[in-house]
Amino acid sequence: MFAFLVLLVFSVCLAEENVKFAAVIYRHGDRTPVDLYPTDPYRNESLWPVKFGELTNIGKRQHYAVGQWLRLRYSHLLSKSFDPTELYVRSTDVDRTLMSAQANLAGMYPPVGKSIWNKHLMWQPIPIHTMPELQDEVLAMKKKCPTYTKELERVQNTKAYKERLSRYQELMNYLSAYTGKIVKDYEDIVDIYSALYIESLYNFTLPNWTHSVYPDKMREPACYSFTTPAATPLLARLRAGPLLKDIMTKINRVITPCAKKKDYLKVSVYSGHDFTIGVVLTALGIFDGNCPVYTATILIELVEDNGANYIRISYRNATDVMEPQILSIPYCGKLCPVEKFKQLYENLLNVDFDYECTKQFPVLLGISFFGGLVIFASIYVAHKLYFAKVSSRQRGYTHTYRNMGQLLDNPMKVGHV
Repeated sequence: MFAFLVLLVFSVCLAEENVKFAAVIYRHGDRTPVDLYPTDPYRNESLWPVKFGELTNIGKRQHYAVGQWLRLRYSHLLSKSFDPTELYVRSTDVDRTLMSAQANLAGMYPPVGKSIWNKHLMWQPIPIHTMPELQDEVLAMKKKCPTYTKELERVQNTKAYKERLSRYQELMNYLSAYTGKIVKDYEDIVDIYSALYIESLYNFTLPNWTHSVYPDKMREPACYSFTTPAATPLLARLRAGPLLKDIMTKINRVITPCAKKKDYLKVSVYSGHDFTIGVVLTALGIFDGNCPVYTATILIELVEDNGANYIRISYRNATDVMEPQILSIPYCGKLCPVEKFKQLYENLLNVDFDYECTKQFPVLLGISFFGGLVIFASIYVAHKLYFAKVSSRQRGYTHTYRNMGQLLDNPMKVGHV
């Protein structure tokens, strides 16, 4: 209790700093397994408190506490009553992330004064925005992009990638033999690792075969899986770029002089997954190799100091509410001037997702169109030479030429000649 009070006092002290804007990216809270391996002894859903993949009561309490902490940290930015000009919340279109955002907001905005609409329920609805995952390149990061898919396939076929993966071939063979699942990549390893991790949290007895590999031998390749989606500048640009661009756009609105500046957002919240956390940290070059746990949180803050604007990035990778670690931004430090930050991450911040993911189509269409013209011209010339030769042998040259012209004007009839 004393430690928690100290934390609250420390958070209030931090809130006194001149933070002008904050982007909060967090993972959902505790959940049940999403996909258990074929031989898993706990595949019966009735053994779990909620349906597979759903947020548990533990997860709700976790995010409620995080919401209370965020309220204290940003008390100087947020009014006690919800104001849509101050806060914007976005979630992936998944139950556990939407519910985590709801629990988090319940901690951030306990109703006060006119916000109390039911004296028996100290809760109020706060809007959460989302969109279908397959249409969402910003937070779900699942919108189709042929350019990204092609680059990911290229990376996974490189000698370096295959050599690194081959270090775990014995482990993958072992897992394949005991799980009934073909394990061939880091993603397969992390899926099994995640299932075992959750089962251990719920005090299920793990099968004997797991003792020699879980958690020690599985942890490193499982956590490494979060780096692959942003392993190259192009992958990082197309995966993390849209989200970071969205955040920087909001930061720019705060630091750009404007008469209605007071109406700009103060806090922007993004409710996502471990994948979201891993991709963003990898793209920024600050991923530490540890799997993001439930409620893991990235804070990207705009800090004003002596009239200058800086970017500060902090990370809390713990289920307990605690102060995050301030990260050192590569080639810039813990407080990075905004303009320098933009220069360092220009590759991420100037992404044009829709254009870059569809630009190959017009090119291919142009090539096809040009090729079609060449083929059509060749056929046209061949037909004309053929009919000219035939017509020269017949009487009534003029009449025959007229028929030929009609055929050329309607190529669909040529096949019936």
